[in-house]
Amino acid sequence: MEIRLRDLAEELGGRVIGDDEIRVVGVETLDRATPSHISFYTNPRYKKAFLATRAGAVIVAERHAKGEVPEGPSLLVVDEPYLAFAKVSTRFHQPPRYEPGIDPRAAIDEGAEVDPTATVFPFAYVGRGVKVGKRAVIHAHCAILDGAEIGDDCVLYPGVVVREGCIIGPRTIIQPGAIIGADGFGFAFEKNGPRGPRHFKVPQVGKVVVGADVEIGANTCIDRGTVGDTKVGDGAKIDDLVMLAHNVEVGPLSLLAGCAAIAGSTRLGPGVVVGGQVGMIGHLEIGAGAKIAAGSRVMTDLEPGSESGGYPAVNQQHWLREQAARQRLPELLKQVRELKKRIEELEQR
Repeated sequence: MEIRLRDLAEELGGRVIGDDEIRVVGVETLDRATPSHISFYTNPRYKKAFLATRAGAVIVAERHAKGEVPEGPSLLVVDEPYLAFAKVSTRFHQPPRYEPGIDPRAAIDEGAEVDPTATVFPFAYVGRGVKVGKRAVIHAHCAILDGAEIGDDCVLYPGVVVREGCIIGPRTIIQPGAIIGADGFGFAFEKNGPRGPRHFKVPQVGKVVVGADVEIGANTCIDRGTVGDTKVGDGAKIDDLVMLAHNVEVGPLSLLAGCAAIAGSTRLGPGVVVGGQVGMIGHLEIGAGAKIAAGSRVMTDLEPGSESGGYPAVNQQHWLREQAARQRLPELLKQVRELKKRIEELEQR
């Protein structure tokens, strides 16, 4: 497959500096690209690779087209280079297409409704009352338990579990090993149980409701609600190894990076960005558009549009100044000891 650079520029609303007749056959990184590839440049950290690249074309922003540029490649200048790169890459890497139908080695309950255009691979299990929508793809070893609903054009990769009654919205992608709708971590302590003290299990009777155009990463766990539902809004993207406890609500278009963990009943507004390994206690309100730096621990509500970091999380700029000050602690301690010594000498005089 070849695409002319001029055609790409028209599709993306960009302009070409250099030869717009060149044809590219794929996308590649700056350091590995050949004259038949197109690459992209956004981060100044890769300036050296940008200037040395052998790519036939490079997607850049206007500000980078005006500075120092490599001699060989043509430049495709657009407003959002990374978005443009994603769209170009999609042209060369279309998702696989599957033949509709149910493999005879899959286990489908008689009470399930699987659309004729859907694909169900070997050793998948679809339980009683399950609804699988148009063109949905259920890969091998998935388990969809009773009463769950899988929307149109969803893709569930191998090993995904969707438990009873959970709802997955259209065009959602769930990566391998994710668990949707496991019981929430709910126990009431009983001091005088029939066999002594025990943790009495609280029934988790809610479900998980996932909106449209969501992506859920590998081995991520989203627990069902205790009473009421755990919710993931339209367009949210959740990375690998993320934990959402019972009754968490994730707003539309939010981003959650790997290993984030959010305790029960915390609510994230639309467009919240959560860095990797962030931890949140339960029952918080995180305002729309809030950004939380990687590794932070969130103990209090956060205002819409705020930027937070640290342990506990505070205003990001305050936290950065605090970290800079910590680097000077040995020097400050030395000064305090010297000042203390001088004060003692003055007092003796």
